[in-house]
Amino acid sequence: MEGDLRRATTRMSGMDEPIAFPVCGCGFPAQLKISWSNDNPGRRFFGCKNYGSLVHLSCRFFSWFDPPMTPRARVIILGLLKRLRADEVQRRKERVCWIFILILCVALILY
Repeated sequence: MEGDLRRATTRMSGMDEPIAFPVCGCGFPAQLKISWSNDNPGRRFFGCKNYGSLVHLSCRFFSWFDPPMTPRARVIILGLLKRLRADEVQRRKERVCWIFILILCVALILY
């Protein structure tokens, strides 16, 4: 879907030039979002701010901001995400273990 010819501009931190945000079918400037799908991990796109909202009907506006990634970049990013998720799972397991130990200690003290 293509956006309206109107544009809203703003400056983003770390960027020298203003970004022109397309106006979606709802009449609002589209939001700059990040895709975390396996096909486009870390790739930014413009999307309707109401997309997925249960309150507002979204216009489903979508337009890529970043160019397509190279296959090598996609493999590297997906590998890093997989490692990050594995680390998060391990930390959760350790936290649950420590909570269980704490509960056992408190139970032993009270009985």
